[in-house]
Amino acid sequence: MNVDEITELIESDRWMMDVLRAAEALDLPDWWIGAGFLRNKVWDAIEGNEYSTSRDVDLVYFDAEDVKDITDWAYDEKMKKEYPFAEWEVRNQARMHQYSHLDPFVSTEDGISHWVETATCVAVKLHKRRLKFIFCHGTDDLFNLVARPTRYFQTEQGLKTFYGRIEKKEWKKRWPSLKVVEK
Repeated sequence: MNVDEITELIESDRWMMDVLRAAEALDLPDWWIGAGFLRNKVWDAIEGNEYSTSRDVDLVYFDAEDVKDITDWAYDEKMKKEYPFAEWEVRNQARMHQYSHLDPFVSTEDGISHWVETATCVAVKLHKRRLKFIFCHGTDDLFNLVARPTRYFQTEQGLKTFYGRIEKKEWKKRWPSLKVVEK
């Protein structure tokens, strides 16, 4: 698997392209769609699974001028109303550090880099009809079906969150070849 193959996977998926066009139309500053939207597509392709769209879309952006949670909720509702083919969760990374008790993030990419698993710290966007990607911790874990906590989840509580997500989301059932490592 490589970036060109990921590009082909996404471009050939009408639903994913519709999601990306809808996000682009919202025109949020420094926007990206991350997490399972991209990770699941790649892991399903590697595992040979038919991609089963969960409809969950994590649309993230960065706007330090407006960090009110009510703004995100308004974007959620707008996207759900205008583009009901997806379950939108729109979150400003300029305020999300508060939930992890970390220093403020400086960009959307910085916020994404603090998510739970390295292979989840990925994102895609559509810009001038071309796909662009973020791979905060490289592509090795994504391309090799590895679930590994980011350094921010290397604590006792962080590892509980990490293992809890794998169990709750039944990742080993969906991707039997998945390798789970702590470091």
